[in-house]
Amino acid sequence: MSSEYTVCSALDVERVSHGNGGGGSKYPWYNTRIPVGEGFHVPRTQENVDADKGRPTVPTKHLAKLGIKYKTYKAVKNGVPGYMCERVK
Repeated sequence: MSSEYTVCSALDVERVSHGNGGGGSKYPWYNTRIPVGEGFHVPRTQENVDADKGRPTVPTKHLAKLGIKYKTYKAVKNGVPGYMCERVK
């Protein structure tokens, strides 16, 4: 699985799910320059997205200590399926 991602606004993606999920430390979870309401898109194949595979796992406990919170959801950016990791706090 790829560890590619694109920093973007939540407005740049078309949301295709309504759930919360997670990510891993290979993503810019701790980047304080990503403002609330923005985040990053992690590309995946449509098959993986449909099967709910490859969703990044948010390091929730570590981020909570820093006052940071993310939500993840299925999204399409520029026609590329994947997961949007949006900073919400």
